[in-house]
Amino acid sequence: TRPRTILSAGSGIHLGRQIMTADSRTFQFVQQLAANLKPELDLPAFPQVVRRLQIALISDRTTIKDIVSIISSEPALSARFMQMANSAAMNPGGTPVASLNNAVNRLGFNLVRTVATAFALRQLSRDSSLGAIRPDLEQVWKTSNEVAAICYAVAKQAFGRQPDEAMMAGLLHSIGRLYILMHAHQNDPTMRQDPAFAETLETWQPIIGKAILEAWGLPRRICDAVENQDYLLDGGSADLEPLTRLLSAAKLRHRLEVEPELRLQHPNAEFMLGSVNLGKGSFMDLVAVSQADIASMQQALAA
Repeated sequence: TRPRTILSAGSGIHLGRQIMTADSRTFQFVQQLAANLKPELDLPAFPQVVRRLQIALISDRTTIKDIVSIISSEPALSARFMQMANSAAMNPGGTPVASLNNAVNRLGFNLVRTVATAFALRQLSRDSSLGAIRPDLEQVWKTSNEVAAICYAVAKQAFGRQPDEAMMAGLLHSIGRLYILMHAHQNDPTMRQDPAFAETLETWQPIIGKAILEAWGLPRRICDAVENQDYLLDGGSADLEPLTRLLSAAKLRHRLEVEPELRLQHPNAEFMLGSVNLGKGSFMDLVAVSQADIASMQQALAA
């Protein structure tokens, strides 16, 4: 059963009443991890430039000039922003941008955070010092990109606005998983052998993910979507915000493609997806007419 917690970001997270037993060392470790979480997102091997960027984006006083200054300190990240701004997904008119300032202007702050996080996830998935968890990090990167692309393309079709927020929710929906994996690896690599590790990871990653995004100052609807990303499989209420329904449907669709056993565990999963309605139509119909956009954004994020 998923823990019901009261979380508040800032200097730390205060945990409320739990409704699950705490008899494993993984549970105790993750609970303590959540209680001590800080806005700086102290992740081992997380690119310093991306951490600086995330902190800067929390402040309302941060300007485009500030953002460009931080990005330009890392040539690889600068190149990534130029590449994204000139991608087919972000530049359908074919008008190229030639400066980092114009690239940031074209993308906007939401996509700046998204592109920077995607860059960081890719760097982590390639870091040889992370050893045993590299396959997990590679999977987080791939899953995040694919769910983000679905969210972006479907939101553009369904609502015609704010597809960048939908893409951000998709890309960041596994940030809690990343946080737990990396800290467990840093503190005690043997923790992955705990029989309760996988279940605890699945249970807590949306909770910690929401807390991280609250600490970053992201809109409430994104934080709530990340917290309730599994509401379809959890049998939750359908009376949720459109972004929550979109993220949960996008994640479930992706899982059905890569986890065949999920169809056996949840025989009604396809029906669940078919029941999700967003703006102009059903989720599945919107996915069907968005295939080109989904592929284009997947290519842009994975470049």
